[in-house]
Amino acid sequence: MQIAASNTLLEKRADALLVPCASRKSVQVTAGACAISLPNAPQREVETAWLSLLSALPPESPARSLYSGRGFHLARQAASATGAALYAVSAGLGLVAAEKIVPAYGITVGGRSRDSVASRVLGPFDVGAWWRAISGGPFATPLHELFTAGSVRPVLMALTQPYARMLAPVLDSLVDSDVVRLRIVGVNLKSILPQRLFAQILPYDERLDAIFPGTRADFPQRAIAHFASEGLSGGSIVDASEHQVWVENALAGHVRPERPERPRLSDDELMVLIERHLSPGSSVGRLLRVLRDEERVACEQARFSRLYRRAIERRAA
Repeated sequence: MQIAASNTLLEKRADALLVPCASRKSVQVTAGACAISLPNAPQREVETAWLSLLSALPPESPARSLYSGRGFHLARQAASATGAALYAVSAGLGLVAAEKIVPAYGITVGGRSRDSVASRVLGPFDVGAWWRAISGGPFATPLHELFTAGSVRPVLMALTQPYARMLAPVLDSLVDSDVVRLRIVGVNLKSILPQRLFAQILPYDERLDAIFPGTRADFPQRAIAHFASEGLSGGSIVDASEHQVWVENALAGHVRPERPERPRLSDDELMVLIERHLSPGSSVGRLLRVLRDEERVACEQARFSRLYRRAIERRAA
């Protein structure tokens, strides 16, 4: 699917576009900039340690260049198509403007990998409290600043479920005049987000795969890219209910393609396959396609990237 770019500021159709950051980075991330370097401690202490570490890390590149992978590439295209300011929703940095110069880092809010901050917290992990803490960090933009006074243009938001849980409290704190400008896409978000946001969720589902093929991992980015290119192409300002009808009409008549069933393997089993196919110059994207298309196994991109790094480190040792 080609996404047409906006040619002038007069064609601006959205004020901001928010997407999850990408676990794949364009530069090597050292262990000292990952969750594994944090203490095992109560959450408040881990938050303080991470913010202190962030202040010491050297900024390296604009956020738009740091994050790689298809999902973030689609987000860049969608932002260009609508004239929207692009922001990454980062579990390590908060809400980050695409042009902000940021350090390379490795932090997630889920799983038990070396990048998982939850694995460093003693006791229960409050993902909403973590977001409040990092939103006060040196690279973050407060969410409310995205809603330009006097504008009625939409603020587009693509969310995975972990990021929806992280942002749910701050989204619920928005005033009504800001909430009505949101257009949110994602999978099963009504089970996570506050009820007052339900009217802002666009009803994309797996029929999108028939129009805009991709993986489960990049579904939110594909959905927001499709809406940015097609749903906002007229440039007129309409309310969320009309946009919901537009999405339903766009998906009508399409059938969700059958996805091949792939077995899920353990980390050790996946490492055997990765090391079998690992060769000099092998990129993470090409190797993931080999596992999915040739070995016919299931593996999420973030998990594969972690195991790929482990295989590279093991081979170097």
